[in-house]
Amino acid sequence: MFRRLAKSALEIYATRLPYHRGKWRVIEGGLSAFGIDAADRGREFEVERQGLRWRLGPECAMQRRLYYHAALDPYDEREFLPLIQPGSVFFDIGSYYGYYGLRAAQRGARAFAFEPAGANYQCLAQNAALNPGLSCEAVRLALSDSVGTVAMSVAQDGNRGTGRIDVPSDGGLATENVATMTLDGFVRERGIERVDALKLDVEGAECKVLAGGAETLTRCRPAMLMEYNPPCLERFGVSGDALLKMVRAMGYEIWRAKAAGRVKFQRLEPGEEYCNLVCRAA
Repeated sequence: MFRRLAKSALEIYATRLPYHRGKWRVIEGGLSAFGIDAADRGREFEVERQGLRWRLGPECAMQRRLYYHAALDPYDEREFLPLIQPGSVFFDIGSYYGYYGLRAAQRGARAFAFEPAGANYQCLAQNAALNPGLSCEAVRLALSDSVGTVAMSVAQDGNRGTGRIDVPSDGGLATENVATMTLDGFVRERGIERVDALKLDVEGAECKVLAGGAETLTRCRPAMLMEYNPPCLERFGVSGDALLKMVRAMGYEIWRAKAAGRVKFQRLEPGEEYCNLVCRAA
């Protein structure tokens, strides 16, 4: 009984109070002190977060953040989501369970959420179905620089957002075959005339997606929220600097969301392995 009351109090705190520095520490401290995290392990819950319905399993780190903290990336969302307007066309590339696709659809956009991994796609489709009034289409494809089929690693339950394509055949990871298409090819096939914004998080294959979408990016100039993760990029033989150079060569300015606002991105901070970048046409 006491644990349920403590969990209810933390949920009210997480969902009704604006994000502030140290908020995550309060939540994490409460989860640990009352044994809530351990008691919830292995279960799934249907909840409302950010005005949307979700089915979430806190076993996974990414779903856990939304379930317990009621948001994924507060600073990034503050800077990026206002760029999505009613009538926009939004691509959520590497969608996992559909967070940015559904948030964009909530703002009146027509969203396409791309997720190639089988289990993750089912999770995405389920969350889209829980919000039937929104235009968020779940698409089981990996956007890349070519059309075909590739092996993709099957991510572990502890963080199901870490699967990646083009896994070496001699690796020890479990894999599944997934279909690939280019962004340009998808746009042509569907007759899509505009792409206003996109989120790109594909565990190091970002340059492949950008190369396969060069025509669309040049024509539409969408705002982009993109993961910058040099260790993941290196798996594909690409450096972090090469990705930044590619984006800037396309005519984009690169920013980072901080507590005090948006700042030009220069480099990762000491101790960081990755961050998200907000990219806007210059």
